Amino acid sequence: MTVIGLDISQHTIDCFIKHHEKTGVLQIENNRTGFIKLREWLKTHKIRKPLIAMEATGVYYEAVAAYLSAYYSVSVINPLKIKNYGKAMFSRTKTDRADAVLIAEYAYRHADKIQKYETPTYEQNRLAKLLALFAQLNLQINQQQNRLHTAKDTFVLAAHRAVLDVLQKQLAATEREIRTCIQQQQGLSEQYNNLKTITGIGEKTAPVILHYLNLKRFRNANEFVAFAGLSPRIEQSGTSVNRQCGLAHYGHRRLKAAFYLPALVAYHRNYFPALVDNLTRAGKPKMVIIVAIMRKLAKICFYVHKSGKPFDRSRYQEKI
Repeated sequence: MTVIGLDISQHTIDCFIKHHEKTGVLQIENNRTGFIKLREWLKTHKIRKPLIAMEATGVYYEAVAAYLSAYYSVSVINPLKIKNYGKAMFSRTKTDRADAVLIAEYAYRHADKIQKYETPTYEQNRLAKLLALFAQLNLQINQQQNRLHTAKDTFVLAAHRAVLDVLQKQLAATEREIRTCIQQQQGLSEQYNNLKTITGIGEKTAPVILHYLNLKRFRNANEFVAFAGLSPRIEQSGTSVNRQCGLAHYGHRRLKAAFYLPALVAYHRNYFPALVDNLTRAGKPKMVIIVAIMRKLAKICFYVHKSGKPFDRSRYQEKI
């Protein structure tokens, strides 16, 4: 089996061939000319069916992943998995070429487990961009509000208020565009409406959860929970250490964050009394209970999305 590891930056891509008989390195530009050069390089090495592995580095991987997936098997890997693998292998060299080698070695060892990349549709890609813009505007609004609180000068205050006003208008416009983007697609609109029937899931969180549910094929609810970073982290060593240690440190932060406010609402309105009562009697603190509700909501979202039907508490009680 041949694996090509790609370490991607804004302008360049470092490539490494991992094969039991040969290795090779190449640096290309992160554009179509570079992608074609990579294909020619693989032909020179007589490599026809490689697995091409890369990290999900911001938006810089998207173009090369979309291009190469038309010709080869491509896998886009969570950067944290590569980082942890590097630590386990005691890798101390931090260069673009060394990173390409590490990515190739990880993919070579885990080829039977990593999922094949599927190029998002135009609609999926547009929704992702709108959600990213919404998150960015929210962040900028928070930053601007902090500046407003510390400003003393009259002119500076007026300037910050003007900027804040523009940002808030753009945020509202982006939120409307997200809803329009979803409503224009019948299948997506139905999925969105089904998610909103779930206790605590509203108009702001449903699009985020929907985007990630459609991002990849999850085999079961636990896989989606793990993808969101809501799985409990377990430490085990012989008979002396065997305990849960909070949440796993991997997962998609935006997806994980999307479940927090719905879980908080569900907690205060007592939507899941049995779960809360059991954990309270076990002496669990409030934050542990909130996380348990987040995990429960993630599972419900998976089942509702998979069934294609609105939420029915009695139907999913056994599963969740």
